[in-house]
Amino acid sequence: MVASKILVFGSINIDEFFYVPHIVISGETITSTKYTQKAGGKGANQSVAIAKAGAKVWHVGKIGRDGIWIKEYMESQLVNVEHIIISEEQPTGRAFIQLSQSTRDNAIILLPGTNYLLNEIEAQKVLTQGFGKGDWSVFQNEIGHIGGEILKLCKNHGLTTVLNAAPISEDITKIFSFDLVDYLIINKLEATELYRQVLAINVTTELSPTELLDALSNAFSQLIGIIITLGNDGLVAWFRPEKRVYTLPAFKTTLYDTTGAGDAFTGYFVASLSRNQLKNEQNNEFISTDTKSFILPTVDQFLDSLKEAIVAAGLSVSKYGAMESIPYLKEVQEKLESF
Repeated sequence: MVASKILVFGSINIDEFFYVPHIVISGETITSTKYTQKAGGKGANQSVAIAKAGAKVWHVGKIGRDGIWIKEYMESQLVNVEHIIISEEQPTGRAFIQLSQSTRDNAIILLPGTNYLLNEIEAQKVLTQGFGKGDWSVFQNEIGHIGGEILKLCKNHGLTTVLNAAPISEDITKIFSFDLVDYLIINKLEATELYRQVLAINVTTELSPTELLDALSNAFSQLIGIIITLGNDGLVAWFRPEKRVYTLPAFKTTLYDTTGAGDAFTGYFVASLSRNQLKNEQNNEFISTDTKSFILPTVDQFLDSLKEAIVAAGLSVSKYGAMESIPYLKEVQEKLESF
């Protein structure tokens, strides 16, 4: 059997980092002690993470001529970039990132740029070039409303779908048809906002991660798996075939920069599942015909994928940057032994 292919439809950004004493507040002016520019964008970060995790990944997106160097860097990391389109109309998307030196967290302002120029015709053309059943598609919420339309195309072509619903928006349930999503990855803040939208109520009390997990698993009956990441507190996850809840701690490392940690997690989780899919396909372990995906992981494989992803995320925060901080598979496997 041939290894499954992974398509990432996502953003490509030029990340501009400002190193500040603390995140700026309204009306305040502060001085940045350092400035750097790096390759980023949630989609591009996840493509690089998937490639570093050893899987075959194609990135689909748009850049301006000012972003050609990012395309070249992604290619050097073994991401297939043949479907990255260069636009003459707009500059590449931007992310303006404040890195707090006191708390080590960040605040980000996004400028969509070329990320919102990808269209349905271009996506359909990509899908007809050898992608179908057994392959994967990965989405975030940084390419505008077209993301939801492309997700529908992917499901129609038989691809397994993964949605990292970030950054969360007030209309995300209108952008994406969640009944077409197989795996959902979100953090607690995003899960709370999604809960509010789905139940059409204001959340006046803080809900626990397991309460959010229970509500979302009931609301989206087609989902195979839901993962809610909790930063330093690890994660909770739901695996529908076994109706099982997992709780895992974070992989503890020295914290320098949280930028891209969620992307490292998503990329490694998808790459790990796709590797297991190949093993199960070789063993003819197909899932039932009444589901919209084709091959399920076992309980142990789902758990192993979570562990691999959480170690990758932990290692990524011990370095500065987004793409550059994502570890390679060998590093992750070495640390897995002690997790």
